Amino acid sequence: MRQGVLSTALVLCASFLIAGGVVVPSPARAADDKGLFEQMDIGLLSIGGRATYIDPKDGSSRWFGGGQVRLHPWRYLAFEGSADYRRNDIGDTRVHTYPVQVSALIYPLGTTRLAPFLLGGGGWYYTTVKGPGGFDDTQNRFGAHAGGGLQFFFNKHVSIDSTYRYIWLEKIESRDQNIVDKKFQDNGHMVTVGVNFHF
Repeated sequence: MRQGVLSTALVLCASFLIAGGVVVPSPARAADDKGLFEQMDIGLLSIGGRATYIDPKDGSSRWFGGGQVRLHPWRYLAFEGSADYRRNDIGDTRVHTYPVQVSALIYPLGTTRLAPFLLGGGGWYYTTVKGPGGFDDTQNRFGAHAGGGLQFFFNKHVSIDSTYRYIWLEKIESRDQNIVDKKFQDNGHMVTVGVNFHF
């Protein structure tokens, strides 16, 4: 399952591009299109929602939701702030996490109509853990992430994107029924698919 996470991101992004008529454009669209690598004149700010798939080393893999805000001070660089929700079930332990991430996005080709980018940053993870024996704890964890993505600009006001991140996180601490400390590995993969509105 873990080997298919990156391919899932690529398939989803390709599906969006095909649905938008980008990969196989109609003759009318092709006549108006100046090329996938045309530089786009976008605004300084974008706001969007996203679907988030998280595949931790320990725990369940599922889709959740979140949002992202991006600042584009330069066509080759953007800064993103994002917030998501996720839930992991690890045996008898249930973990709710609210990741808040800050990322730098580097666009090697600039903000072209079809724009690949690299990303990296850090995050704060507010985590509640409920386990056997009435264990109930709140943990604040920090972690780094790195990855990349692909963004398609329909016009200067709307874009879609798909990203992949690998996340390094502190372990989740819990207890079993014998009140023995347990630690779960929470490193893992994160895939997002989002829609952005530019201002």
